[in-house]
Amino acid sequence: MLKKFSFLFLFCTAFALNAVLVQPVKEIRGIYLQETYTRIGTLPSNLLQAFSLEFQGATADLLFLQTMTFMGYNIGENVLPEQDEWQLIGNTLDRITDLDPRFWDPYVFAEMFIGWQIRDFELVNNLLLKASKARIEDYRPFYYLGFNHFYFQKNATQAAFFLREAAKRPRAPSFIKALASRMSLYGSQTIAGIVFLEEMISETYDLILKQQLKTRLTALQRIHELEKTVLHYRKKHQRLPEKLEDLIREGMIKNIPSDPYGGKFILLKNGKVYTTSDLRVSSEKK
Repeated sequence: MLKKFSFLFLFCTAFALNAVLVQPVKEIRGIYLQETYTRIGTLPSNLLQAFSLEFQGATADLLFLQTMTFMGYNIGENVLPEQDEWQLIGNTLDRITDLDPRFWDPYVFAEMFIGWQIRDFELVNNLLLKASKARIEDYRPFYYLGFNHFYFQKNATQAAFFLREAAKRPRAPSFIKALASRMSLYGSQTIAGIVFLEEMISETYDLILKQQLKTRLTALQRIHELEKTVLHYRKKHQRLPEKLEDLIREGMIKNIPSDPYGGKFILLKNGKVYTTSDLRVSSEKK
């Protein structure tokens, strides 16, 4: 009886402490993560390499782990870094890839977050050019460069150049060569985005990055389905619908799908579908 009472007392005490301490501990952890994110991006690269001695690869791994931990906490809290934090992250990625130029994950992180989220393509493209020199057998740096120039920077000519370079690399998927030859005539940025994200997902093993890629892919797939239905409406009525709700009234769709980023899908005058979220996570702090 005494043992049962002791166990019950300890259980209740532990439960009460957990209820009382979980939130404070979570807040302290959040402050710690915010305040202890590496300031290594402020150091000159040659100085950091000298400090790392023969352990440059291990230092690069540690810095990237801290970057992913910091970003993972922010995503978990449904917030994003401030502008100065983004700058520090970008500088740190540059230092990491100076320490270990063949380390692929930082380049994927840059493409996924620095590229899609804050659209700093000078930084992202410079990192990818670094990757192309360090990983000369890898088609992915040129493939990402081609996508950035086509999808975001609206430069089909430069995109085709990078995709042709990607197609020359060993184990490059066969579709890249065809994509390069058609790039100047490619009519749908949405389809290009879907193809690109599917490729990134297949080549990404970090769970945080993979989940973010899947969310963005879902959004683009929903846009694509809406755009296909708009084209069907146009063929049927010889004109574009005035708004997406016309597709519901016509019985072509049951409802307008949700944007996983919290935005609203809107039909533009050219028949393309836009989302008010711009496929970006809200940057508002709680």
